[in-house]
Amino acid sequence: MKKRIFYIVIALIIGGISTLSAQKITNNLQGYFKASSDTAMYEYFTFDGNGRVDIMGMGNGYYFQKDDSLIVYPDKSIFKFVIKDDKLYGASDWVDGCVWEKVKDTTIETLRIDPLASDRIAGLLYQYYNIKSKGSELSLLFEGPDSSYERTIKNLCDSGLSKACLDYAGLKTLEDMGGITALYSSKKQMKKRAANQEIVDIIYRAIDLGDTNGYEVLGGYYAAIGDIQAARESFELGGELGCGKCSIALFSLELEEEARKLEKENKTAPAKKSAAKTK
Repeated sequence: MKKRIFYIVIALIIGGISTLSAQKITNNLQGYFKASSDTAMYEYFTFDGNGRVDIMGMGNGYYFQKDDSLIVYPDKSIFKFVIKDDKLYGASDWVDGCVWEKVKDTTIETLRIDPLASDRIAGLLYQYYNIKSKGSELSLLFEGPDSSYERTIKNLCDSGLSKACLDYAGLKTLEDMGGITALYSSKKQMKKRAANQEIVDIIYRAIDLGDTNGYEVLGGYYAAIGDIQAARESFELGGELGCGKCSIALFSLELEEEARKLEKENKTAPAKKSAAKTK
């Protein structure tokens, strides 16, 4: 009887170890993967073996692997792939039905210096993925400040997940500007206002973790509170440091500024014409 119990315990332990091994979360995928056809929306993905992916030069995303599944966060959306024989098979919106094949004669700089630390971040991103899978972004936002969702995102940020820090900064920004209901209010938000140092510090937490996407979020925050000069400086610095999204954001900012100038000129032009007629 004792032997039987012993064998059962051993079997459970081995089974548990096998399950953990089969479900190892990592981000050790590395290399340049090029689309095998012209129909793919994204020409290539470059993985650095440390959780960051360059998406055809437009910006750095985040990724983790679980068994033969690959999850990529380009920004707010999500890409899902199946990894097989050095190929990525798209399995979600935006990438479905397309294949990306590893180009083996390319040299990719790896940032995987500490595999244990890298896989710890992959595990945090996996937790983030599970949280986001529980409900839509909008439904999670409606939970309000200090919700379990917000606390969990903060904990992931404090644990070292830069993407969670940027999400947490977004939640605090929304709270600072009046909450989710303010988005649907007919009243205009006050444009020019002082920066909330707590929000700025959260964004810099992501930047200090090596996430250049933080400069895009920082610039976006400054633009939202009406500090266009600070927004421009953040985008420019981020662009110099390799933030592809910052360059796009800077271009959009310049377009918006030009549109405002034209609108202002069009409003003052009729007034000048009326004044000329009265003379």
